[in-house]
Amino acid sequence: MVAEENKSAWAESDSEESSSGTSSSSESEDEVQCLMADDTEEVFDFSSPEFTREDLVTALNEMVLEYKTFSLSFEEVKAEKESCATSAELVGSSNMQAALSKLVTENKELKSRSEEILNENQRLAGIISSRTRSSASLQKLHGATKPYRDKT
Repeated sequence: MVAEENKSAWAESDSEESSSGTSSSSESEDEVQCLMADDTEEVFDFSSPEFTREDLVTALNEMVLEYKTFSLSFEEVKAEKESCATSAELVGSSNMQAALSKLVTENKELKSRSEEILNENQRLAGIISSRTRSSASLQKLHGATKPYRDKT
């Protein structure tokens, strides 16, 4: 009984507003339906005289609040995703830095070893050159002394 009185009050308040001429679209026969967000699949016909402007405003306000909640949740998820991506990049970056540092150290060691080998090569080239000169001098000396012994 209370529900019937409420329906009749809603219908009266809605009909008063539409009879005043403020609502041109509510007088049309187009049916406006809305599925509620709670997934009850309950369909409401907002063109029905049972709904007042207050009901529509309340429904819209609830939709706006729900949109804001979803929007904030979306922004939080988006920020968390970016944070995770940045964190992953930093981990990747720190791994790359460690690998780079290792390669730089290895490069320095190889340069040092290369310099040692070049110095050793120059030292050995000097020794070979010295021995080659000594051998040539010895052969000259040996060639010069041979004719004196061959007096026979």
